[in-house]
Amino acid sequence: MNDEKTTYYSINEDTGNAQLYIYDRSGRITVHRLKDGDTLGRNYEGATSSILLNSPIVSRRHGEFLFSNGTYWYRDAGSLNGTYINGKRYGKNAPDGLSGKALKDGDVIRIDQENPDFMHKDAVLLIYSLDSEPVTWKELKLDDKSGDITIGRDPGEEGGIRFRDKRISRRHACFRRGVSGWSIMDLGSTNGVYLNNALLTTPEPLKKPDVIWIADTLFLFLGDRILYNVHQSVGETLNIHIAERSVKNLFSKKVLLSDINLSVHSGEMVLLLGGSGAGKTTFFNAVMGYEKADAVISHGGRDVYKDYDQMRYEIGYVPQQDLLRGEDSVYMTLDNAAQMKMPRGTSKEVREKRIGEVLELLGLGPEKHSLVSKLSGGQRKRLSIAVELVADPSLFFLDEPDSGLDGVMSVSLMRNLRVIADEGKIVMVITHSPDRAADLFDKIIVLAKSQETNIGRLAFFGSVPEAKSFFSTTTLEGIVKRINRLDEGGDGRADEFIRKYEMLTAKTQQQPG
Repeated sequence: MNDEKTTYYSINEDTGNAQLYIYDRSGRITVHRLKDGDTLGRNYEGATSSILLNSPIVSRRHGEFLFSNGTYWYRDAGSLNGTYINGKRYGKNAPDGLSGKALKDGDVIRIDQENPDFMHKDAVLLIYSLDSEPVTWKELKLDDKSGDITIGRDPGEEGGIRFRDKRISRRHACFRRGVSGWSIMDLGSTNGVYLNNALLTTPEPLKKPDVIWIADTLFLFLGDRILYNVHQSVGETLNIHIAERSVKNLFSKKVLLSDINLSVHSGEMVLLLGGSGAGKTTFFNAVMGYEKADAVISHGGRDVYKDYDQMRYEIGYVPQQDLLRGEDSVYMTLDNAAQMKMPRGTSKEVREKRIGEVLELLGLGPEKHSLVSKLSGGQRKRLSIAVELVADPSLFFLDEPDSGLDGVMSVSLMRNLRVIADEGKIVMVITHSPDRAADLFDKIIVLAKSQETNIGRLAFFGSVPEAKSFFSTTTLEGIVKRINRLDEGGDGRADEFIRKYEMLTAKTQQQPG
């Protein structure tokens, strides 16, 4: 066996948190937690490899991962097409005869045919990562109209990608579109940019499928789109398990919601979509603890209902109608809110600093001394958000915050909410114009009112692209049409999709791992 001068063996070592991000022709990224002795091979009837890949150019037994002296090694098992690691071929027909190498964080393993400069339609990418934190994946579509895309803690222009990670500079890097295609350039960052695990020193043209690392964030360039990961904080997950939300009158009980189970992670902005009478506001009230249900709602390991006296200060809620006083100034409004909502004993200096931060975040600094009655509709909406945000809540709920705003103002407001979510908060939004800012949402909750039981049920929970595929529509408003009743101009298919989602979740729960 010819390799990079090592002996493969395992002596019951701790194999750590290494994992593979796997991209294949499905267009999605899946995650596999590595174990010593994992084998890589094509998925076929009778296959025995522990990592199965749906690609005809992968051999039945293509390679293996072995752990030795605190390091994972990859070895090609004599596959037909070999294995490329960071662009260098290993295995059969390798120029130097090497079959494997020790892996380091960020290494790009690629199974492809002869020309590594052009990705075969059945090629598979495996990215080795030592990052143990869970991540969600986002998609950024690229087209001829796309401008520069800046990455940083403060990317500036609209369309930039914002991160909270302090290892990422304020303006760290930029994807730039030129006459010959896209390129990546470092904007003078402190910690650098890595292209295919090599430090970027000059702007470089991009080709499919290049891998860019910035701190612990991976960007996968696919020509017409970029996939990138966003880290989650498991300790700040909002877990929602509503068995039933009902109301009673003298003679009977009416069930409004039932069987709703889902989890939302820190940093996610979630759209709550529903048909007429599906119970969107009822759902909000139950999750926030304003109207308790037969449910378990927890956040960061705490029970929202049992610990409500403490948790209510961590929940921000912006209703449809604001309660602002027109004769007060913007600053006075926020100062009054801060005194009521911030912890008792908060100093004046800390309170003023927080007010300043919120004014800047929501673009209200120039209106600091303006009367509320003189504000435009968009400014008034942002002030309503600021009133709740000043206490720095970790959970933020907004019921139609863009109601009455035109398209431009609505999108601007939603971008403000996206920035708030990117600070690590959970943001949930109800809006009747969801397609205006569909690309800003990480997840979508769809509630539908069953015509069979007259009860609001969960009809879908997942990403926006997954939702459109699930409901076979190209728009989010099309989803509402699918589940609304016929007499409301809808397709009357609520129960069909409720059952379809039940089957989907049941199937997912039965899958191993």
